[in-house]
Amino acid sequence: MQGHANISKVGVVPKRNYNLYYRFIKYLKKTVFYLVLIFYSVLCLYPIYFSLISSVKKNVEIFNNPFMFPTQFHFENYKRAWEVGKVGIYFKNSVVLTLSTLFVAALVGTFAAYILSRYEFKLKSFVYVFFTAGMMIPIQTTIIPLSYMFGKFKLIDNYPVLILLFTAFNLSMTVFILTGFMKGIPKELEEAAVIDGCSAFRIYSSIMLPLSMPAIATVSIFNFLHTWNNLLYPLVFISKDSLKTISIGLLTFFAERTSDYGGVMAAVVITMLPPIIAYILLQEKVEKGLTAGAVKG
Repeated sequence: MQGHANISKVGVVPKRNYNLYYRFIKYLKKTVFYLVLIFYSVLCLYPIYFSLISSVKKNVEIFNNPFMFPTQFHFENYKRAWEVGKVGIYFKNSVVLTLSTLFVAALVGTFAAYILSRYEFKLKSFVYVFFTAGMMIPIQTTIIPLSYMFGKFKLIDNYPVLILLFTAFNLSMTVFILTGFMKGIPKELEEAAVIDGCSAFRIYSSIMLPLSMPAIATVSIFNFLHTWNNLLYPLVFISKDSLKTISIGLLTFFAERTSDYGGVMAAVVITMLPPIIAYILLQEKVEKGLTAGAVKG
């Protein structure tokens, strides 16, 4: 009996040691996980840090101490980029083009999503697929036919047409996300509004639109980034210097002033600030829109 008892205890880990081992493994996994996140964050934030510190340095200091904080701030780099590099004009053009595109895409997208999520009709599935199929078409494949049509109808340097073009390519994702979000809004709200005598447009404007603001903020961020950073369409369809966008202006400024690294970095900072500020201001709504669209259905 005593031998049997001794054999049964072989290989048994004491409970206290097991708890310590489990806590150590859990702590080790969490530490490694946070170290990976910190490393990834540094990789993402370093280009921003380098652009910021370089934008207020002279060329000599950029080359001698590229990673160090500037000993003296030279904000004249921003003035030179804004005035001499015409970044101010390009910035204004990009703001007009981007905000107009966001407004038209949100307006058309919410109308389409409301109809597709709330009404039943014969060609509903076809219309939904027609909208979302645009996400599978690379914009690069449309350059040749669009260039031919723009040249044929003399639509070069035409901002309204360019706004409609950007809206068309942003509409697929807009309708896709907004339709999924609106399907999760309880229909009891509409039924109560109908009993109170609300029309379809009143339901859309007073109920569906306010409740869909997180999803609208989400798609607006994506549309903002796509439109603001787009270089291909403005490069092909805009020839006048006074109508060029910030992406073309940055490319031109860099080509003309390759020796002025401080001014170039100042132009880079001016270019990247609006997307960063827009995301910081709408971060909460973006996260709510993505999580709500994933959970509801």
